[in-house]
Amino acid sequence: MKRYRISGFVMADSILALAVVTLGIITLLTCQQQLTRQQAKHDTKLMAARLAKESSDQLLATGHPAAIERGEYKAVAGPDRITVYRNSRLVVSLRR
Repeated sequence: MKRYRISGFVMADSILALAVVTLGIITLLTCQQQLTRQQAKHDTKLMAARLAKESSDQLLATGHPAAIERGEYKAVAGPDRITVYRNSRLVVSLRR
C-alpha cells in the first residue's frame, strides 16, 4: 500500500510541473503576439507620419493641394489639413 501512495505523489508532482511549464509557454506566446501587434501598429504610424511630412512638403513647394499614394497608403494635404489613409481607413489627421 505504501508504494502506491509514493507513485501517486510522483504522478501528481509531474502533472503540476507540466501545468507550470504549459502556463509559461502560453504566457510567452501571448507576449510575443502582443509585441508583434504593437510593432505593426508603430510601423503603420511611422509610415503615415512620413507620408504626411512628404505631402506637406509638396504642398509648400507647389502651393497646390497634394496627394501621394504609396502602396496601401494615401496622403492628402490641403491648405488647412493633412490626412493619411490606409486601405480607405483614416490613420492620421492633422489640422492647423
